[in-house]
Amino acid sequence: MAPFPPYPPDFVADLRALRRRPELAGSLWRSPDLVALTYGRLWSLVAEVVPPAMASAPAPARVLDVGCGTGVLSLELARAGHDVTAIDADRAAIDLAERGAPHAAPGRVTYHRADVHEWESDEAAFDLVVTTRTLHHVDEPAVALERMRRWLRPGGRLVCVDFLHDRFDRRAARWLAQVRGLLEATRSFDPDGRLPPDPDGAVDRIEWEWEQEHVVEHPLNGADDIEGPLGCLFRTERRSWHPYLYWDVLSGLDLDDAGAEKATARLVAAWEASLLAADEIPSVLLRFVGTR
Repeated sequence: MAPFPPYPPDFVADLRALRRRPELAGSLWRSPDLVALTYGRLWSLVAEVVPPAMASAPAPARVLDVGCGTGVLSLELARAGHDVTAIDADRAAIDLAERGAPHAAPGRVTYHRADVHEWESDEAAFDLVVTTRTLHHVDEPAVALERMRRWLRPGGRLVCVDFLHDRFDRRAARWLAQVRGLLEATRSFDPDGRLPPDPDGAVDRIEWEWEQEHVVEHPLNGADDIEGPLGCLFRTERRSWHPYLYWDVLSGLDLDDAGAEKATARLVAAWEASLLAADEIPSVLLRFVGTR
């Protein structure tokens, strides 16, 4: 997992307090529009299947957020009225997340620096477990999911949104090469190296970069490692696939004009969504909802 960049002392990972931050160049948090299209949409995927706590309910839902990162989703779950416990193994991430805790009303959120394999909790302690973009990089995801299942009460729900890198194929590489090529030609993208000018060479380069990033330099868990245990340990309520490749494109956007940045980012995100709907490229982002 890549280390968190240095964030200024007043930074909070809060979807409701976004502003432009030129000092965070290289992070999506540099732009409210980029955050809305990425972390904002990630929260929407969770919010669609996690209703807010109702004032008439006897008690708020007990929610565990596994791999909470900087706490952006934990904070929103608490604002929806839930009682949230959030864990992450990264001390820097937890330090950032705790900055948002005072804004969690009407619910509450408590953060713990803990690895999913080491954290201790009572069995059946939670009504809901949420884990987003976490299982692809934890050791033994099947064991991690078994622990999450034990922490759920009988009938409790798991919401998992995760990145399955090995669903990427040449069709996806060809699309990314087209997007990158257009942005590089207009000097709107800041990659480590420019793509070759010939189309096949550009696609080859994208495939090589993908392999280096997700297999060689940072070996990640694949689809079988994650989908298999999900299906075995939980009764499936819902499975759906969503755009995610555009996150990498948005990370590399290099536009000084905020209006042009917003328009370009929206276009790329919509482009991927339309290709997914037409089954012309695969999705690498799974949303799974299941019950114990």
